[in-house]
Amino acid sequence: MKFKYYDILSQLIMGYVLLIFLMMVFEIKYDNSYFVPYIAFAFVIGYFINVISSLLESFYYWTIGGVPSDNLLKIKKGKMYTGISKVKFYEASKVIELLKKDVADENANEGKMFSKAMRVANVKERSRVPDFNSHYAFSRIVLTTMLIITILLIIKYPCCWKIYLIIIPLLLAWERFRQRGYYYAKEVLNEYLKSKNI
Repeated sequence: MKFKYYDILSQLIMGYVLLIFLMMVFEIKYDNSYFVPYIAFAFVIGYFINVISSLLESFYYWTIGGVPSDNLLKIKKGKMYTGISKVKFYEASKVIELLKKDVADENANEGKMFSKAMRVANVKERSRVPDFNSHYAFSRIVLTTMLIITILLIIKYPCCWKIYLIIIPLLLAWERFRQRGYYYAKEVLNEYLKSKNI
C-alpha cells in the first residue's frame, strides 16, 4: 500500500487533532510512552472522519447552495460568469455546448456533463485535477473535524459563552470547503477545454 500526502494530511493529522481534543475533553492524560499506539489510533479516527465527511457531503452541498460542478454549468441571466465571486468561470456557455455534443444529448443534465468532463480530465498526463481533488477532499475533512469539535464542545460546555467562539473557525472551514469545491470543478472544466484545444 502506497501512502500519498493526502492520506497523511487528511487521516493522520486530522485524526491526531481529534484524538488530542477527545483526550482533553474526557480528561485523559497524554502519555508519551504510548506515542505509536496514539498514531495508529489517530489514523483510524482519521479514516472514520473521512467516512463521515463523505456521508455529510450532500448536506454540505445544501449549505453552499448546491453542487459546485452543477452550479458552474448553469447559466444565470444577467451574469457574465458562473460560480461564486471568488471562483468565476467565464467559459460556461462554450463548455456546455461542447459537453452536450460529446454526451450526444441536448437535454443532458449538469451531472452527466460534468462526468464526461471528468473522464476526459482524469486521463490527461500532468493534469492538476488530482491535486485540486485532494485539496477539496482535505478541506471537507477539516470542515468535518471542526464540526465534530464544535458539537462536542457545545455539548460539554453549553453555558460557557466563550466556547461559541469555536463557530468562527468552523465558518472559515466551511468557506474554504465551498471555495475548494468550486476550484476543483473549475479545474476539471478547464482541463476539458484544453483537451479540445480551446
